Amino acid sequence: MSLRTIAATAIVACLTLALAGCGKETDSGMKNTITSQEANQRLDAYIQQAKSALSISLELTGRDTDQPCDDPTDNGPKGRLIAGRSYKLTGTNKNSTASYFAKLKTWSTENNFHILTEKHNPEYLWIEKRDDGFRLALQSNDLGEIYLDGSSPCVWRNGTPEPQQE
Repeated sequence: MSLRTIAATAIVACLTLALAGCGKETDSGMKNTITSQEANQRLDAYIQQAKSALSISLELTGRDTDQPCDDPTDNGPKGRLIAGRSYKLTGTNKNSTASYFAKLKTWSTENNFHILTEKHNPEYLWIEKRDDGFRLALQSNDLGEIYLDGSSPCVWRNGTPEPQQE
């Protein structure tokens, strides 16, 4: 390996580490996030957009939840929250189940989401927004029911890291 190759590799490594450190962080290294309220508002907007892509006549019935993110998959600190939604779609036609999934799949690719998982019989489509990590899932069951769920990434209630309680 030439000296020039070693030097170029070292420069790239240093730049990568420096850029990885960019972003708003506190002294303890924990990153700021959007607030829980902003996460809920953004999730509601994505749910409404997805609902509109499926059909104007569908109604959402379900629940809103804020869940603790104490065992996050991102190995981040405890104390954060996840905005969550779970809705049953009413007014659906059991014979049109596949078309709802096709519509959401088309909408997702047109709106910067990518597919995490897709299954058939029963239908299941799990998508994630590329630029912010919000996730939506559309799933059916053998009864012909369809559910639309959504979740935010882990966020701090007020957008800034909170002191850890031991």
